[in-house]
Parts: sequence; structure tokens; C-alpha cells
Amino acid sequence: MTLNDLVRLGAELALGVEPVGIPPQVLETPIYKGRLLAFEVQPGLMLSASDVTYICNQNFAVEMEPALVCGIMLTGSPVASDVEGYGRFVRYPHQVSLMGFDSPVRYSTPLRQGERFRSTGFVLRPPFFDRFADDVADDGLAALRELVEGGFRTAIITHSPCITEIARSCLEHPYTGQLEKLFLESKALAFVIEAAQALKDERRLVALLGRREYDRVMYAREILDADLVGTPTTMELSRRVGINVTTLQANFKIVFGKTIFAHVREQRLMMARVLLQEHRLSVAEAGRRVGFSRASAFSAAYRKHFGHPPRSEFPRTRRTHPI
Repeated sequence: MTLNDLVRLGAELALGVEPVGIPPQVLETPIYKGRLLAFEVQPGLMLSASDVTYICNQNFAVEMEPALVCGIMLTGSPVASDVEGYGRFVRYPHQVSLMGFDSPVRYSTPLRQGERFRSTGFVLRPPFFDRFADDVADDGLAALRELVEGGFRTAIITHSPCITEIARSCLEHPYTGQLEKLFLESKALAFVIEAAQALKDERRLVALLGRREYDRVMYAREILDADLVGTPTTMELSRRVGINVTTLQANFKIVFGKTIFAHVREQRLMMARVLLQEHRLSVAEAGRRVGFSRASAFSAAYRKHFGHPPRSEFPRTRRTHPI
């Protein structure tokens, strides 16, 4: 799989719905309308995806048996859920949110009229982990299993382009019938693998750098991504996050495997791809919008990153099968 294109993250509530199979169900209820997919991929593993708009103010309550719930909000505003006996858990766009519990829980979420949510997620129940027995301790699944032990536990994965692309592809794909089922099964398994690895990597980096330094690096990335064209200088960025330039540059490379400059350049090119594919800007204009003064330099950078020139984006007319 080719997994690039950073977009949006978070979690939503279609994750507690029982399987309804393929194709996605068209819904129009007194509470919300839109489309919902819930697909039991394997015993103990359910993939869900939704694109719904709420048509009234509602306090939406969900009761769930022991499970791990992982979700990504692709479109929507922050969602605050009150978990009985444990307090509040807030899920944000642009994040992967995980909730785990080893006993039945009930949580409620206030929803506002007119809000639209596009989300993808998975639910892992005990039978999924039981299939792997002691082998779970030897790989990334151990990080996920820990979340369903010891009461109610939560975790956030703040940066995962791979998971974002998986989530988008579940909502937008060209397949139907049996091929669609196979496609979604592969995506659900990829989703679990990427979430497990991302959670494992994040814990490793926190242990290496310390929580405070790790959070500073993540804050620096948030500042950069908030304005990819008018990005601050490294000196200004270091002042804003409260760390010296040398340490910030070193820790940024440890966490993301690239320099600050390389990160900004990559994200600008991904933004340019959206401008070309979805907004149909010219090559020169797309390059200018993301900070390239010369179209030739933009084209060369684009080809190096994506493997093809920016002009090749124009003839494509992708047909999707949205839910």
C-alpha cells in the first residue's frame, strides 16, 4: 500500500454499532442522517465508518461491553464524552483516539444540530486478543492489549499519516461486492497494525526523551502544520515551544525521522497535491501557494517526492464509492 497524504484525525461514535454488513446503510432518523458502515472483519474485530449529520441537539448514550475502541475523526469538531465512573474523555480531529475498558461501560456525548462527522475506526474485543495468546507480548499488539486491562484507559496518537490514509480509503473507494469486502478487511487489519505500531513507537520515544520533551516536539509540529506557508523560523519556533534550537532540531529528527525543513517541505508538497487534484490550480499557482518561487523548482521537488510530475495530476478523474 502507498500511504501518504496527511489529512485529519479523531474518533466518533459509530464505533459501538452492531454489524450491519455490506453495503453501508443509508440512515435518516430523528437524531441524524447519513451513511453508516459496520463490518465484522474477524471474530473480535469490527471496522466502522460513518458520514452523518446531526439534525437536532441530542445527548447520545452508548453502552459497550469490554473492548478497545479506536477512532479517527476526519471531519468534525471536538467531541467530549462523559464516561460513567471515570470522567470526561475529549476526542479531537487530527488525532487517533483510543479507549479501553475491561468491564461494561456507559458513556454519553452531547451532539449539536447541524454538525457533520466523517469518521473511521475499529473495535477490538477480547476474542481478538485471545486468538494470539502469549504471542501478543512479542509484538506491537501488546500496546493495544494493555489498554483493555486495568479499568478504563485512554491513549492518543497525535501523528500518523498512514492511519489517516487508511481511514480516508475506507470512506472513499471504488469497489463493490466481494471485492469491497476484501478491500475493507485488508484496511481494517492495516488499521490495527498501524495503530499498534504508532502507540508502541510513541511510548518508546517518550521513554527516550521524557514526556515533557516529547510533548514539546509534538507542539512544534502542530505550530508548523497550522501554517505551512508562513512557517516560523527555527529560532522563533524554539522560543514558542520553550527549548533551544539545537535540542529542538535533534529531538524533532528523533521523533519524526526528518529535519524540520524536510517536514515542512513534505507537508507543503502534500498540500500542493490537494490544490492540484481537488482545486485544479495550475502547476505554477499551486507551487506559489505553498511557497515555491519558481515553477521549475516546484516541479522538480514534486517529482522527487511523489515519483511523477505535478502536471500528471490533471488527467486523473478518480471515481469513488463514498459511504
